[in-house]
Amino acid sequence: MKLFSVSVGLLLSFLMSGCVSLSEQEWSRTKEFGWPVKARPQSQAYSHFIASAIYEHQGNKTKALEEMQEAARLDPDALTPTLRLIKIHLRNQEYLQALEMCKRAVEQKPDRANLWVVLGEIHQRLKQFDEAKAAYKKAIELNPGNILGYGALVDLQESTNDLVSAIDLYHELIKLSPESAGLYYQLGLNLARIKDTEGARAALNRAVELNQNLIQAYYMLGILNLEAGNNEEAVARLEYFIKLRPSDPSGLEALAGALARLGRYDDAFNRFVALLATDQPKPQYNIEMMYTLLLSGKPAEAENYVPASEAPYFGTLFTALARKHKGEPYLPLLESLDTIEGDLDKECNECLNGLLYLYGKEAAGKWLINIILPLREEVKSHTLGVIHARVLMSMERHEEAVKVLEALLNGTKQDMWVHYYLAMAYESLKNFEKTESNLIAYLVYNPDDPDTLNFLGYLYAEKGVKLEKAEELLQKALRINPESPFYMDSLGWVYYKQGKAQEAIDLIQKAIYRMDTDDAILRDHLGDAYRLKGEIERAIGEWERARRLDPKLEGVQEKIDNHKDKASPKK
Repeated sequence: MKLFSVSVGLLLSFLMSGCVSLSEQEWSRTKEFGWPVKARPQSQAYSHFIASAIYEHQGNKTKALEEMQEAARLDPDALTPTLRLIKIHLRNQEYLQALEMCKRAVEQKPDRANLWVVLGEIHQRLKQFDEAKAAYKKAIELNPGNILGYGALVDLQESTNDLVSAIDLYHELIKLSPESAGLYYQLGLNLARIKDTEGARAALNRAVELNQNLIQAYYMLGILNLEAGNNEEAVARLEYFIKLRPSDPSGLEALAGALARLGRYDDAFNRFVALLATDQPKPQYNIEMMYTLLLSGKPAEAENYVPASEAPYFGTLFTALARKHKGEPYLPLLESLDTIEGDLDKECNECLNGLLYLYGKEAAGKWLINIILPLREEVKSHTLGVIHARVLMSMERHEEAVKVLEALLNGTKQDMWVHYYLAMAYESLKNFEKTESNLIAYLVYNPDDPDTLNFLGYLYAEKGVKLEKAEELLQKALRINPESPFYMDSLGWVYYKQGKAQEAIDLIQKAIYRMDTDDAILRDHLGDAYRLKGEIERAIGEWERARRLDPKLEGVQEKIDNHKDKASPKK
């Protein structure tokens, strides 16, 4: 649940309090004499208003709506029937009609901040986000101390992934309520989402100072410190979290990794034991346990934790390492790696990447390379070569990875993933031709893989070549997975390169709304599309967001500097 979320129905009930109920005396008189006739329009409106309330109480929504519409028609200056009508329309999910009535209410009472909040929420339900934002800002302007406007606006910003604006708004909210632990917590979460680690740690530390019961804040602080290499602090925060939630698998895994980084292997081992005892333990936990035991010089114990059936590649590799350390035969196990039927790419994504994250990319990467290199001298294994290349790529040693991968090409279906990894490595090295050729080679084996279709289509878009082919590839990817924000952005970028500004804006904005977090590249793309359309102020706003999300993103500051004089002066 979002902090400060606003319920339109609740807000409307508040606005209309004391105006809806029908007294026993009024009801008795109505039953005896009927509804008044030949009365002034205001009286007739009141009669229809009462009738609407009765019909609604009886569950007759159609008649209730008709009577309330008539009440609003007869007395258009009366606010209560209009508010009631808005509520009925919202209940019936008739948002356009609710919008029309709410606009009428705002015209009648433009100084009521809460009415602007209701208007904003109706716009938001219609996905008219710019209009919703303007309404919320008007509510805040009318009543800077009213938390409803701020809460509605920050909810909109978070739900549309405008995290930079949400962060700025949380800072404003904290000025209004400087002792609110919840505000600092929400600020910290959003800063973490945009990878502002230092800012997130500061905000979350302040949150737990104000409220020690914010348990999840301790977990977040543990993770942020682990990622920053502050292992002592990570252990302290995660131990407190585990004290309160002893069976949380994510907390146990992170704590075990932090302890192992500090050389506290026995403590790490005990956390892994607890982790493997949780419901539905993942096979990567076993691999991480084996890694810790091998690292600590306990190969005999490592072999006891081989995953039962999953992660066969890394289970076999680490078992071979354990036997080698014990002086037992291990070469047959290594020779069997190429005969295993499994998903090596998935296993690398889960087990290998998990090891590199948990134990530190540099430390774990060097350890793995140092053990793989001599093994590859002993056994000619395609699988070992792929794992070796994946480690090098994770460490951003792409030139070395290319040499390893090129040597693995043998003209068989085993080449499929080799071509994909070569494309990734060559793309990092900015070699367009090699990236393209390896993607095309991969698609020979797997022509309907949407990620690769997107990869190749975006490659063409970035280079500004073969745009018709790029559009075809990306349309196909979106037919396979129509909700992917990455594919939407790629196709939007193609439209931008084709000079179709509005089509690009619509699709890139849609992609941003569907992302898990705000993204500098997508914001940069959106800024370029607005520039193409001639909306320079909006372009600069998006570029500034991109710069905040990734200060190192190439070319963004230059675009801001080159266009800021062309924007209309702010009033």
